[in-house]
Amino acid sequence: MDDYLRFLAVAEHRNISRAAEALNISQPALSRTIRLLEDRYGTPLFERTPQGAELSDAGKTLYIYASRAVRALNNAREDIDHSLHQTRLILPICSGDSWGYGILPHVIESYRRDNPEVSIHLDVIEHDARMRGLETRRHDVAFGVISPEYLKGGAYGFEPIICAKYDIYCDASHPLLRQDRITEADLLAESWINHKFEYDYDPSSALRSRRRYVLRTNALVPAIEALRGSRLLISTAKTLGALFARSGIVRLTEDDESPDFVSGVISQQAAPLRPHTRRFIAAVRAYCQAQGFQPRDRP
Repeated sequence: MDDYLRFLAVAEHRNISRAAEALNISQPALSRTIRLLEDRYGTPLFERTPQGAELSDAGKTLYIYASRAVRALNNAREDIDHSLHQTRLILPICSGDSWGYGILPHVIESYRRDNPEVSIHLDVIEHDARMRGLETRRHDVAFGVISPEYLKGGAYGFEPIICAKYDIYCDASHPLLRQDRITEADLLAESWINHKFEYDYDPSSALRSRRRYVLRTNALVPAIEALRGSRLLISTAKTLGALFARSGIVRLTEDDESPDFVSGVISQQAAPLRPHTRRFIAAVRAYCQAQGFQPRDRP
C-alpha cells in the first residue's frame, strides 16, 4: 500500500521533489518506487515535463483505482475504530460563503443532534481551495458551484441541489423599498457591489452587465458592512437572506437579470461516500427543499 500512497502523492503534487518532501522521504527513494510501479504495470505512469510530472493515460487509470482503494481502507479503519472503541466519526466538508453561512450551520446543528457520534469539520474557503481539498482528500465533499473545467475530465461528480435566480438586497432604510414598483431603470440608477461569493471561478461575470459597480469584495463580512446604512445594492444567493436580515439587510426583489444560480455538492468520483456522509447530504437536500430554495430533482 505504501507504493500506491507514494504514487498518489506524486500525482497530486505533480512534482516528485514536492511529493518526496510531503512524504518525508528522499527523492531517489520516491523515484525508485515510481519506476517499480511502472515496471509492474509495464507502462509509464507519468509524463515528465519541465514543470514536473503529469499522469499518463495509464497513470490516470491507476489514480482512479488507487485513490478509491486508499479511501476505502481509510474508511474501513475509521469505521472499525468507531465500532470497537466508540470513537467519533469525522466528516470534513468545505463550502463557499453562501453555503457556509447561509445553509450548512442550520443543517449541521440538527444533524449533530441526530448523529452525536459524527464530528463535522467545516471550512469556508474559495473555489480552487475547495477543489484542492477534494483532490488531496482533506475534505470528503464540497458544497458550492463548480467550474466547468473541473467536470471535463470526469474526476469529479456534481449533484445540483439549488437552482434559483439571485435576489437583490439592500439596507432596510433604502428608498427603493418605499416604491410600489421597481423598474429596470430604477436599478440601473443605483450603485452596486460586485462580489465573488459563488461565481468565484469567473470573477468577470458580474462585470459584463450594464450595472454600475463601485465596490469589489471577495468576502461576505465587508459586503454586509458596506451595505449597512448605504444606498448600495447587491445581487446574490437567496440562501443568504436570513443572515443578511440579522444585520439589517433586506430583500428588495428577485433579480430578473441574474442567471440561474446552480449549486450543490461536489465529490471525487473515485472516492466512495461513507454512509454518514450520504446521510448528511440527504439532510442538506431536505433542508433546502423545506426552505424553498428550488432544488432540482436528483439526476
